[in-house]
Amino acid sequence: MAVSAIPLRVLSATLLTALLWGCGTDTEEAIVGKWEELEGPEVVEFDADGNVVLRYEDMAIEGRYEFLATDLILLDLRGPRVRSDPIEAPMNIEDDVLTLTMPDGRVATYGRAN
Repeated sequence: MAVSAIPLRVLSATLLTALLWGCGTDTEEAIVGKWEELEGPEVVEFDADGNVVLRYEDMAIEGRYEFLATDLILLDLRGPRVRSDPIEAPMNIEDDVLTLTMPDGRVATYGRAN
């Protein structure tokens, strides 16, 4: 029985998509770790499981994050004195510098902590 080329192409494309989806993007892998604000007191830490902790002076705010696109992150932060809707923030990582643009237009720039 001959195998048609069309189903093989469809199968190959499906397997490639599944492989790429399962591996995550470079940005998703690059964000994991601890970041210190370059001109401020904030420290933010992302783990590979989608957890995020933002530390500001003596306050820690925990939450979750997920990527909506390669350059768009959704942050859902909750804390004892903080209750806000999830934040969609355009972001970029280049040369160990993370830049997040907040909905109010504020740009937060972080360097990777050692």
